[in-house]
Amino acid sequence: MIKLLIADDEPLVQIGIQSMISWAELGIEICGTASNGDAAYELICEHRPEIVLTDIQMPCSSGLELGKRCREEFGELPVFIILTNYEDFHYAREAISFQAFDYLIKIDLSPESLTDAIKRALDHVRRLRSAATDSSSRGAAEFQLLQERFFIRLLNNLFETEAQYECLTEELKIPVDYAGYSVAHTAVLPPAQEKTLSHEQMLKFYSSTRQMFQELVSKFLPCRMIVLDIRHAAVIFYFSEEHLPAWKERVTKALTHAFEMLFNYYSVRLNACVGRCVGSLRELSSSYYDAKQILNEVSESHPILYWDELSDFSGMRNVFQLSLFRSEIGKAFEQLDEEALRNVFSSITELLSTEHVPYPQALDAAGSILHFTVTLLPEGEEIASAIFSEEADSYCSLYRQKTVPAILGWLHRLEDGLCGFLPDYKSRHKNYLVENTKKYILEHLHERIVLQDIADNFGVSPNYLSQLFKRFEQIGISEYITNLKIRKAKELLKDGSLKIYEVADRLGFESAFYFSKVFKKMTGVAPKDFRNL
Repeated sequence: MIKLLIADDEPLVQIGIQSMISWAELGIEICGTASNGDAAYELICEHRPEIVLTDIQMPCSSGLELGKRCREEFGELPVFIILTNYEDFHYAREAISFQAFDYLIKIDLSPESLTDAIKRALDHVRRLRSAATDSSSRGAAEFQLLQERFFIRLLNNLFETEAQYECLTEELKIPVDYAGYSVAHTAVLPPAQEKTLSHEQMLKFYSSTRQMFQELVSKFLPCRMIVLDIRHAAVIFYFSEEHLPAWKERVTKALTHAFEMLFNYYSVRLNACVGRCVGSLRELSSSYYDAKQILNEVSESHPILYWDELSDFSGMRNVFQLSLFRSEIGKAFEQLDEEALRNVFSSITELLSTEHVPYPQALDAAGSILHFTVTLLPEGEEIASAIFSEEADSYCSLYRQKTVPAILGWLHRLEDGLCGFLPDYKSRHKNYLVENTKKYILEHLHERIVLQDIADNFGVSPNYLSQLFKRFEQIGISEYITNLKIRKAKELLKDGSLKIYEVADRLGFESAFYFSKVFKKMTGVAPKDFRNL
């Protein structure tokens, strides 16, 4: 049974509503009645009804205040139907400001109009439940993926502007208020039985090892693991003011405990290179950069190494910085541009071919390109695996290359594989991106849709997405969105169950006036006149 709460300060109105229609036949149980807004709120917290039928003017807190409070705390349920004696647009606008489902005038209330409103509210409740069931797991996975992309860009200093960084930290709920941060570049060493395991078994082995490792470390310190490839991950540590003075000791304790547990119980060995502690999340790329510079120095006898523990560390600071190529790399992967990708590889390999570039720098550069391939290129891990399918450890064969020429050979192989794969994949992916943009727009048609939000959802730039969409659809994204909204508005207006301002609100327009202006521009008639045609 669907639960419904009645809130009205007039006892006769409460009784009248309860007796006006057969609630049981509609599958509704009246879970309670309240005479003021505060009492209604307490009953909502206790019974969690799906529908609330409330007077707009009540003691303690009004129906509008009750609705806004519940929307902020509970989300889209309960659905609110507002009752009032005041047929005033001002009240209606306040009601729809928190997306109240309906707005009824008491003097016009009848069994028929109440039944009709309740049936529509029931349909809305079922749609909300269905959407929540279908999208909960998908939404969580998509949100997790967006956070992963954020951290990959952050670690590699790939944000184009501070505004872009700040916007995403807020939207993706990224923690930015810790006193300090540090990054450890971690590696799971190949198991002794590696040659006897299938590719699927190896994937499962590394995945379960990473999962257990994070669970063990997080018992000591707040942290976030970002998977870089099959064997490697970046672990971001968060430090409070209390933990900051002895952050190294805490990291060492967490890593040592995790390493010992994994070896004792599963015979798995790991190592970690830890970068400096920085005071802002935005500076995390410096810590990550430190960690990567000492990858070649970590050993089985010293599995945990800090950036400043090498006696000649100061001489390592003048190193090759792949971030100098971030714009070119991002554009090449985003647009799946074969020529641009070859130009980037050519520039990087030319620099690495000079006699002054030491092995650790070459490995760092190649590892970064691999990480970009796996994380920034759509289906990047599958593509890289296919390129190195003949190797027992797939694309992780990079870490078996012990000289700079060997690393350059590996890079040339990656370059040839990517450029050979791109032409066919490019067409398929562009179609995929445009089609999923259209799907996103349709799913968010009730909201105010912003191009930047769509682009962020798919990990591409707004300008690229806009140009690509227009090339495939022969229409701009904004115009496409407006056409869909007006088409849906026509359906709602002809249905006749919603008022004009409700149609505007249902479709994410900022006001009924703006909706009417756009509607008339697109159709040649005002919404009111269209409804009467």
